[in-house]
Order: sequence, then structure tokens, then C-alpha cells
Amino acid sequence: MFTEWNYIIKIMFNLEQFPKIDAHFHSTYYDLVYAEIASKYNLRCININTDANVFPSVEEQKNIALDYMHRNKHLFSFIASFEMDGWELQGWYKGVFDQIQNAIAQGAVGVKIWKNIGMELLKSDGSYLMVDVAFFEPLFTFLIKNHIPLLAHLGEPKNCWLPLELMTSNRNRQYYTNNPQYHAFLNPSIPSYEKQIEARDHVLEKYPNLVFVGAHLGSLEWSYKELSKRFDKYPNFNVDLSSRLGHLQIQSVKDYEGVRNFFIQYADRILYGTDTYNNPVKLENAILNDWDFLATNHPCTSQEVSDTFTGIALPEDILYKIYFDNAKKIYSLLNFED
Repeated sequence: MFTEWNYIIKIMFNLEQFPKIDAHFHSTYYDLVYAEIASKYNLRCININTDANVFPSVEEQKNIALDYMHRNKHLFSFIASFEMDGWELQGWYKGVFDQIQNAIAQGAVGVKIWKNIGMELLKSDGSYLMVDVAFFEPLFTFLIKNHIPLLAHLGEPKNCWLPLELMTSNRNRQYYTNNPQYHAFLNPSIPSYEKQIEARDHVLEKYPNLVFVGAHLGSLEWSYKELSKRFDKYPNFNVDLSSRLGHLQIQSVKDYEGVRNFFIQYADRILYGTDTYNNPVKLENAILNDWDFLATNHPCTSQEVSDTFTGIALPEDILYKIYFDNAKKIYSLLNFED
């Protein structure tokens, strides 16, 4: 049963009217339903191109993203990427820079790198290619010089390096049960979780002028306190909530005020995102369930969390930053109006 306070929140912060940007959305074929969902919920979507083997080629992803933009420019934007194939070859960077510049000219608002850096790609000596090695210096220098934000999915949830029985998230446990090939605990040659975070932090230290968005809570989903330390140390470090909000919900069960205060204190550094991938039902469910947690004090449930937990009822100005303003500013989304 809703309390009077629940009712007041519902009136003040109307879900369907409140401006929102999904800063981490994936669609690899055009589907009109996304424009319908976006219009219904006052939502804009940034389509993220990714150098992942489960996705089409980066060029094909870009063309799909452009199709969305051409049909509904006020609802869609995209972040470009590039493929790491051939990274060892001379002249590779020229092709990558040409590809990035072309994408930016066509409307891309940033560039993404993926977890194949640090977890898949091998150097000639058999060691893993980490993001903080000298090889990537031209890329980061290029992005800084051209004022291009970087979205980086580096590492995985800390649970990826734990045995199933020690994982903190039901969703992670189910995923790695069904996909043992991605479970780093079973693949000890993959550099440790700590090495992944250390390499990313080295980049933040060396390139303080690089506008950096850590996808999926910057792979620090397990501890809002650890994430707070990075926010305090690296002023250009931001994160999106995509696919990791459940981990903060888990922490809120025992530390409600801590999690709520984290959102309020660092509201300028957090971007809303769902990480939905060719799944409009999942997108709409995420919009509804995430809103319950962030904007109301309703009792909530989640696939991630064994316990019932309570929404953190963030103030309107905080919600506006997280849901809309941060993404608009960081990615210079001039076509998105609230």
C-alpha cells in the first residue's frame, strides 16, 4: 500500500514526463518500438558501438545507429568504436583515427573501448594487453586533443573472479553458471580483478584531462566507498549505472543512508544507463524498476537482490543530473532537449 509520502513523490516526479537519457543502450538493428518507448517515457538513447564478438562489425553498428538518428534525431545519438584487429601492425592507428574522425563528423558523441583490452588480447610474449601500456598513449592523446569523451568498459564485476558460491549477485551467479568461458575464476591466466582496476586507475592518473566515463560503475560496483575514492581523486572520472545498479541495491539493504548519500554527494558524476541489448521489454522494465529505486521510497525487488529493499527517493535536482543533465553535458548532446 502506498503511503501519503509515496503519493507525493509520484505527483512531484512523474515517471513518464521526467526527462531521461539512457547513456548506455544497444540496438544492432532498427526497431520502431524503441522510438515508441522513448516517446512514451520522455527518454533519449545513446546507442553504444562495441568491439565485441557477439555484435556485428563496428561499421555495421555505426550504420544502424545513424539510421536511428536520421529517423529520430531528437531521440537518438551514438558512441563510436573501433576494432582492435591488427593492432600490432604498423599504420594501425592511422586507420583508427580516420575511423573515429569520420564517426564524429557523422554525429558520434564519444568513443568506446571494451574489456577485450585486459581480458582477451595477447601481446607477442603471451601476456595480456593492458590499457595502461605505452601502446595506447596515441589514442588517449588524440581523444584529449580533439575533446572526445572516452567510454571504457574495462574489467568485469568483481564477482567474475570469485567462485560461484561467493558471488554477491544472483544475476552474476546465474550468468557465470551459464557462461563458464567468461568466468575469470575458472581462467586464471586472465589478469586479476585488482590488475584490471589498477591499469584503469593508471590511465586516470596519467591523463587527467581525458574525459572518462567508466561503463558499468567503472567495474567498482561492489563498493560505493571504493568508487567514491576514485571520484575524489580523479575529477574527470564519471560512471554510468548500466547493468550494475543492482549491486548498489544490494549494498542499500545494509547501508541505506550510505548508498543514498553517495548518489547525492556524487550526483554530478553518475549517468543513468540500462545496457539493454536488442530487448525492448527489458528496456521498459528497467525504466520502471530503476525509477522505483531512484525516485521513490517504494518497496523494491530485483533479480540481483535476495532481500526486499527500499527506494532511495532522491531529490528532484539530483534525479535531473543523473537521468539527464550529466550525459547531456559530458557528451555535448545538443540535439537532446529536456
